[in-house]
Amino acid sequence: MLKKVAFISLVTASVLFANLPNLSGKIVKLNVSGFDESKVTAITGIHEGDQYSISALQAAKRNLETALKQAGYVDAKVTLDASMKDNGVKVKFNVDKGDPIKVKKVTFIGNHVLSSKILEESIVNKPGGIFSWLTGGGEAVPAMLDYDQAKVRDEYLKRGYLDVQVDKPLMKTDFASKSANVTFTIRHEGQPYTVSSVKIAPIPGVNMNEVQKELDLKSGKVFNVENLRHDLNMLIEKAGDKGYAFANAQPRFKKNDATHTIDVEYVVNPGQKIRINDVKISGNTKTKDHVVRRYVYLAPGDQFNLTDLKDSKDELQRTGYFDSVEIVPKRVSSDAVDLDVNVKEAQTGSITAGLSYGSYDGFGINTSLSDKNIFGTGIGYSLALEKTKKSHNYSLSLTDPRVFDSLYSLSVGIFHQSYEFIDYTKKEKGAYFSVGRKLTRDLSASVGYVFSDVSYSDYIKNTESSKYNIDYESYKKSAITSSIIFDNTDDYYTPRRGYYADLDLEYAGFGDKKKYAHYLKSELKLAAYYGMKDVLNYDLILRAKLRAGYIANKGNTPRAERLFLGGSSWGIRGYSPASIAPIIKEGKDEGVRLGGDKTAVLSLEASIPLDMLTKKMRLTGFVDYGMIKGYGQTVKRGSVGAQIEWRSPFGPVNLIFAKAINKKIGDRTAVFEFTIGNKF
Repeated sequence: MLKKVAFISLVTASVLFANLPNLSGKIVKLNVSGFDESKVTAITGIHEGDQYSISALQAAKRNLETALKQAGYVDAKVTLDASMKDNGVKVKFNVDKGDPIKVKKVTFIGNHVLSSKILEESIVNKPGGIFSWLTGGGEAVPAMLDYDQAKVRDEYLKRGYLDVQVDKPLMKTDFASKSANVTFTIRHEGQPYTVSSVKIAPIPGVNMNEVQKELDLKSGKVFNVENLRHDLNMLIEKAGDKGYAFANAQPRFKKNDATHTIDVEYVVNPGQKIRINDVKISGNTKTKDHVVRRYVYLAPGDQFNLTDLKDSKDELQRTGYFDSVEIVPKRVSSDAVDLDVNVKEAQTGSITAGLSYGSYDGFGINTSLSDKNIFGTGIGYSLALEKTKKSHNYSLSLTDPRVFDSLYSLSVGIFHQSYEFIDYTKKEKGAYFSVGRKLTRDLSASVGYVFSDVSYSDYIKNTESSKYNIDYESYKKSAITSSIIFDNTDDYYTPRRGYYADLDLEYAGFGDKKKYAHYLKSELKLAAYYGMKDVLNYDLILRAKLRAGYIANKGNTPRAERLFLGGSSWGIRGYSPASIAPIIKEGKDEGVRLGGDKTAVLSLEASIPLDMLTKKMRLTGFVDYGMIKGYGQTVKRGSVGAQIEWRSPFGPVNLIFAKAINKKIGDRTAVFEFTIGNKF
């Protein structure tokens, strides 16, 4: 009998391990197909550098299949491949998720105070919407039923119903149709409670009178659990800014069931003050340590400060050098931590050569070399050679955002450009330089100088509009430039939080007014970003952007320096570049676009990920509306559309599809536009 059992065990083991060869060495390469690699690593615990083990990999396979089934993929299957590679082992997880179970219906029982629609909004297990094919919504996730129960209860707690009782939801699954029905039972709703008093136990070193003013939970108001959470996080941050890295905050409640009121007291346990022992940097295979370190506001010997830690992470993300940044304090003694700064390098350099196409520019050839982080020094350069049917651009620029790791920046560049506008072709060559300084963590300013020589060609002559030909006389520009930028966003390429503001001033006022331009121009860009991940459990980003411009004539404002709208670079997508402007019409001519002296454009955008294609691509819907004034005219135009945003190896790429919504006769529209390197 023992021999028979041993034989069966041997056969079972041989079948179990049949698809994995008996190899030795460390795992030097770990690949995943059919699923997110980072999630597989988190679930299985298998990493590159681990010792190859058949039993460990089989256990990882079982854990992954279990996790997939709990996530609703009841038919999920995982296979493993392994082979020798570079004196080690290459392992691959092949994931076949199968068809997921779809939620067909959600039923709420016992909810009289809140509607089923309100309760359904925040849960995971609910029917998909019209965009569920894109966002992945509507799939049954049994492992999230406890979460859904808590979210339903949360909706009551937001409105003061502290006595609410919600049973664990019941999911009935029909495996034949791969559908599920979910039922929630609210056993008791109760009555809303009002906050009668809010007290805070003292925090060492913190002005409690000021903290009291920042509380969201206030006496006399209906209790709201979201306000409570805000207050707890705020108190932890206040303690963290005083050096208490491991502070925790807890609420104490005293309910009065007869009056339906509640007294709240916040108690903060600060623990011990913490200092920084060391700052350890990892993951920077290219960027030099000192470049990373200059953006970290905490150094060895400093007292821990939570705001400094958060600002350091945001600052590193805004450089554009990294795909991700994590800063984790790790305790090394009772009163000290090491800061582990782990970064994942982004693709900052590119060499491109090829063909391009734009709806207005037509086909073109281009080649460029650029890198915003040369040899990991943080210095950036760009060399561009581009020729299209409508334009050419030859330019070289060099930028050091932190000269010798100081707060000063330096930019220099030369250029030779030509662009064929609708009414004329502008040719310009020149050079510039600017010096800047970081004023605060979020605010920087610069001042510079630009000189250029501009000439026109291909403009209309000998027509009824020929009196405007004086606008096409060649000129030179000798101008002082300045800018001030505020940026507290959390990422360079795809911000989900924060604000961006850029005010640029240019004063051209040097030289003979007959040969040199004389004007004052100001341009403003504002943007606000709001990620909805915490609210919707989905990576939706809302954006609001405003562009405004103003130019004052100081004796000679050439047409090429005036303001125009149209296209992504000039605002209002869906129109040809620089085609929207006050127009003087005479006779049968199309008219002459004279440019304006005031502009304003508002853009509203909603962006979602396209993870099924690549993690670096998003789909964004937008609405643009703007106006331009000049020569006694006010021109208003708008558009709607969508664009695909791709963080490609050669810079941000936008594929824009737009429709003009209030075009007039004679307007030049552009249904499709293609841009590279446009971030705003």
